[in-house]
Amino acid sequence: MSKKKRAAALSASVMALTLAFSTAAFPQSTAMEKGGAVQTAHQRTLRVLAENEKLQVIDVVYQPGDTGAASSKDGLAVYHLSAGTIERTFADGSKKVVTYKAGQTTIIAEKRPYSTKNIGKTVVHEIVVQLK
Repeated sequence: MSKKKRAAALSASVMALTLAFSTAAFPQSTAMEKGGAVQTAHQRTLRVLAENEKLQVIDVVYQPGDTGAASSKDGLAVYHLSAGTIERTFADGSKKVVTYKAGQTTIIAEKRPYSTKNIGKTVVHEIVVQLK
């Protein structure tokens, strides 16, 4: 599958899942749940919402100051439920600040691995779709 077709499929999946999960039934809690959310001290909360052999849909919540481990994020489709500011830190020490708007959909094209940190004063809440 070409990169354009793959990106289009991921974007469509994000939009469909966002609509499906945007009802009152969508869990808004950031508390750890048995077998659901994964969190360590000052790290973002991750909860797998759905997955199959090809895709994984993850609910991600960054409280102010929360971080995410360094990893490659190339090809992720992200729907931002809330606005916020994330700082990316690359292996060479360089940093990039990215500000997102609520309702914005992003396909990450950065090939270098980086870690993340919510440097804003608001909670950053997003739905991430990734290939397995």
